[in-house]
Amino acid sequence: MEMMEVVATEIMDAALHVAVAGRTLAVAERDGTHDPATGRALTGSWLWDSSLVLASHLASCVHHHHLRGATVLELGAGTGLPGIAAVACLGAARCVLTDVRPLLPGLRANADANGLTAEQADVRELRWGGHLEPEVQVDVVLMSDVFYDPDDMPAMADTLHGLWRDGDSDSDGGGTVGWAASEARDGVQDCIDVLREQGFEVVEVDRVTRPLLRDPEQAADFAVYRLFRRTTSPSIVSNPTPITTAGC
Repeated sequence: MEMMEVVATEIMDAALHVAVAGRTLAVAERDGTHDPATGRALTGSWLWDSSLVLASHLASCVHHHHLRGATVLELGAGTGLPGIAAVACLGAARCVLTDVRPLLPGLRANADANGLTAEQADVRELRWGGHLEPEVQVDVVLMSDVFYDPDDMPAMADTLHGLWRDGDSDSDGGGTVGWAASEARDGVQDCIDVLREQGFEVVEVDRVTRPLLRDPEQAADFAVYRLFRRTTSPSIVSNPTPITTAGC
């Protein structure tokens, strides 16, 4: 997939302007957002390349029924680009943008800046291991750059189980489906293996090489994954053969 055909990024004024499927979205970053417990800057304050890759993949699959009219939840949303793009550009009815509390004002501001109402973009605190109320019905879960620390995966899987609705997603049977994007780095496969142990199948459906947003002279590999909740016993396979077609 040629990434720049569907997603282009430039820095204008104090925001990043990202073109997704023919529409330009504004993404503001909050450099001063810190974890109040540790004082460390929160990485979700910035737009990362995996978010661009995921938005691009979703745009290339805009015809697919999973997004049209769907409720989309972005887990660890950061600046919220994929979730916002799903509603603003790709036909989803509603997004639920979730992250830790200090990042919520930035998520709300980005949703507002792109014309999404409170009904179209619901901003909520959700830490991994936590749960939303049962009446929040999620069709699609989006994640970017969350495969970082294998020790965090059991808590994330617990949250995913609370969000998931079972169904035969492979044959359009109405179950929740997930997409995730990650830079290809050490530790990603370890995270995926833990998720498989926790009851999810994680299948690589696309791999791209693109210049880095903050250092365009450098390039990196990024993978897009599709997630399903497994209904049979685990079958852990390290480094499975990726699907080479566009896996929508």
